[in-house]
Amino acid sequence: MSRVRAPRATAVWLILALALALRIGYVAATPDYALVHDALNYDHAAQSIARGDGWPDARAPGRETAFRPPAYPVLLAAVYEVEGVERAGVQDRIGAARRLGVVIGTLIVGLIGVVAAQLWCRRVALAAMGLAAVYVPLITVGGAVMSEPLFAALLLGALAAAIQHRRSAHRVRWALFAGVLGGLTVLTRANATVLLLPLALAVWTGRPRFSARALAAPALLVVLALVTVSPWTIRNAIVFDRFIPVSTQLGSALAGTYNDQARADGEHPASWRSIRHVPAYRELSSHLRELPEPEVEDILRARSKAFIREHPAYVGKVALWNTLRTFELGGRDWWRHTAGTISVSPRWADAGVICFWIFALLALAGATTQAARRAPGWVWLAPGLLYLSVVFLVVETPRYRTGIDLFLVMLAALAVTALRRAPRGSEGHAPPPLDRARCRTSPTDRTPA
Repeated sequence: MSRVRAPRATAVWLILALALALRIGYVAATPDYALVHDALNYDHAAQSIARGDGWPDARAPGRETAFRPPAYPVLLAAVYEVEGVERAGVQDRIGAARRLGVVIGTLIVGLIGVVAAQLWCRRVALAAMGLAAVYVPLITVGGAVMSEPLFAALLLGALAAAIQHRRSAHRVRWALFAGVLGGLTVLTRANATVLLLPLALAVWTGRPRFSARALAAPALLVVLALVTVSPWTIRNAIVFDRFIPVSTQLGSALAGTYNDQARADGEHPASWRSIRHVPAYRELSSHLRELPEPEVEDILRARSKAFIREHPAYVGKVALWNTLRTFELGGRDWWRHTAGTISVSPRWADAGVICFWIFALLALAGATTQAARRAPGWVWLAPGLLYLSVVFLVVETPRYRTGIDLFLVMLAALAVTALRRAPRGSEGHAPPPLDRARCRTSPTDRTPA
């Protein structure tokens, strides 16, 4: 048995080494990386936490904030403190933050392999790892000071734990683990709340389906996720004297898209922009430092809802154009602009788009394979819900597509491995039978030992 597994283990370590080298190489090749937009906020929050000053104020001293979910700033603060750069210059902090991204990015490659092995087999897992290692959008996002890599790693970890629940004799343990990781995912990106549904479905394996025993595992997972999020929710309730589960970002996301400027934009239709650049919000923008954040959130949500009621067809226009942008069909100027919001250069942005298109074609082929069709439906529900969570608001690639790209890579791996299993020789020869012991089509439903 060891002789059979050794080459596989060697291949895994070689792929991980390649992934690490490529990510280190990208960081080395982009020494002019600068903190912009969201990265400035993450760095500021991490500095404040690492220095012992607690969660930072927003825009003005004494103005409390819950705009950014806390998980990534807290992790970044820990890295700053360990490396002793919390009081150092910006370049030292950028170096520490990007090294964290390199580590998380390499971990993502390994976790993609874990999930692919659980769902299919080691052959698909190796292909998925190899593709993830060289997938340019994962490399560029991982090289930015952004929360998306941590979000992707936690998503994969939660999914792997939920799948293992179906295969293990220790089911409660894995349901607990999946719930905690699911909660941490929500604390990294607020829209990750939608992932609790596929995770709960993944651990809903008991029979009869609606018996108390069958419902216990999904209920436990959701409860553990909410318990994990609850300290931050309690903090928000204490600070703001109101219920704010995770973030106050929704109002800004709505108002930046649902306004007359975005609706009339002929160059980039239905595209998000900061409310500071929307005339209808000029007066509000001038008083942002004075108003409590929840009050601003209420105003933005109310005005956005009123705009939607007045222009209901515009919602479809937003979804259409954001779908096109998700698939990098919004034009080169747009994908360069959105890549620039995380300090990705135009040249790297173009390379990422070309790479995405290649992988997307492979993923389309992979989606037609028998292995993809036999995978549990809740697996594909996850990227579908992530898409729905942003398509009516704002899409900035590659970062907002990161969670979806994980599944794109796995589908591409199914296409690659299907090609490798194609029959050789004359056209009339039948393909060799699938070695189910080595490449099970649906191992997630295996009865636990």
